[in-house]
Amino acid sequence: MKLKKMEKVQKVTLVLNIIAIVMGIFAIFNIYTSHIYILSLVEKGFNPSTQVTEVINYYLTAVTPYVFYGICLAALSYIIKNNVCLVDANNTTKIERECLEKVSVESNEDDEIAMFFKGV
Repeated sequence: MKLKKMEKVQKVTLVLNIIAIVMGIFAIFNIYTSHIYILSLVEKGFNPSTQVTEVINYYLTAVTPYVFYGICLAALSYIIKNNVCLVDANNTTKIERECLEKVSVESNEDDEIAMFFKGV
């Protein structure tokens, strides 16, 4: 893989990780604002013990999207970072040493499986 493409992939994974962290911060902020809102309702006479499902539903609708998107972005970054060396396995001139070792280990495992099924 060309060096410029490797740098682009590293930049993409860095941006995805930063956005995932920002989503995590938004989730924490929404947990805090939801807590403040529920406390203000309790001061006005709302009884959360009788309507636990409403309180849980409010927290989940406020926080879940940010947590979900943060986890998805972090997972996407992880997948891109770990699979970049497998994309251009035929051009081994500029692949890093670690990627070359990963590809050779994976190809050996495939060969053993293919040999097993040939014998069956």
